[in-house]
Amino acid sequence: MGFGRRGVLAALATGVGVALVPAPPSQPQLGRVQSADGRLQIDGVDAEGTIRDERDSPVARYHYKRTDDGFEPTSPINVVFDLERAPGGLERVMAPLEDAGWVRRLEEYTRYAYDADRDVYVRQQATAAETYYGTSGRRHVRCWQFGSVVSMQAHVDTGARPKHGIESYTDAREYLSRLYAGEGWDVSPRALTLENAQDPDHDGYATVIHEVEP
Repeated sequence: MGFGRRGVLAALATGVGVALVPAPPSQPQLGRVQSADGRLQIDGVDAEGTIRDERDSPVARYHYKRTDDGFEPTSPINVVFDLERAPGGLERVMAPLEDAGWVRRLEEYTRYAYDADRDVYVRQQATAAETYYGTSGRRHVRCWQFGSVVSMQAHVDTGARPKHGIESYTDAREYLSRLYAGEGWDVSPRALTLENAQDPDHDGYATVIHEVEP
């Protein structure tokens, strides 16, 4: 009993199709978050761990979109990286995301953050997301490095129908805390008050992630 020419071609096509499907990225190591408070040494942070004015600190409080009237805040910064050394810091921050299978070139809007040292708004310097389009939703980050600090806006996108919205800020912040803890970074949950609470669920705090040199 044979498949016949049509059956053989179908079987071959199926085999080729399976071979061409890329393997999904391996699941990232998600660590247990234990507070590393007390190590924060960033300009503009007052005794209560609060930054109220972007002009006083290398930490951004929001990212912005460009409008006809200037720049309008759109989403709050909710993760801040305290680097051991500035050179190459942004790429070191992005490395755990790439290891987890996130993509660096993706479909997204252009956003800006305020650089207090130069008094200018700077386009996103690094971005990553779990998928390129986020058709059914995805975790997504935009990052800026000013001095030895990386400010990250992290959120979960809604599905692109036809435009992304924000499903959650908190889910992304907490997921990234576990991701970086699993990679050996010290994580201080909700250690920095940015006074930038925003719907649907951001409470105004940023988690601080401290780089640990090998």
